[in-house]
Amino acid sequence: MITLITGIPRSGTSLMMQLFKAAKADIATDAIRTEDENNPKGYYELEAVKGIVKNNQFLKELDGKAIKIVAPLVTFIDLSLEYRVVFMLRDLDEVVQSQEKMVGKDQQDQKEKFKTMYTLHIEKSRQFLLGNHIPFIEIQHRELLQNPDKSLERLIEFCGWETPLEALKSVIDDSLYRNRKES
Repeated sequence: MITLITGIPRSGTSLMMQLFKAAKADIATDAIRTEDENNPKGYYELEAVKGIVKNNQFLKELDGKAIKIVAPLVTFIDLSLEYRVVFMLRDLDEVVQSQEKMVGKDQQDQKEKFKTMYTLHIEKSRQFLLGNHIPFIEIQHRELLQNPDKSLERLIEFCGWETPLEALKSVIDDSLYRNRKES
């Protein structure tokens, strides 16, 4: 079984990888992309994922591991393998705001275009998972950060972890939730 951590960029996938690490799950990362001011605790990426459209053979080596694959690329996985998926969801206004800060330029004039594109990526990925009977759980970024108990309890059950809730909660750093939409 391979665990895919997915979502659109800036949706909390790196935080989810940190939670998997805290649960002592085996994670697939090569640390080529290191932490920076946008992800001060790291990105937890595997360079091979960038080439998944042409070559997904690296997935055969990941049995029992968790790997981060952004939502638009999930449809390129090797369907002969067994997966479960943790799908991170985040308010799209927050995603756009976070990406603006990351790239250092105002993208407000393209905000609606980005939101439409992200919505399509999320729905296409969701339909792919449903259509291929791949079990998945959706975790809301805001809920995970502001009221983590419920999300973490669902995650523990989905993954079959024995990690104490408090150990996982200690990973969550609300101060890193810097691009938030007021509710």
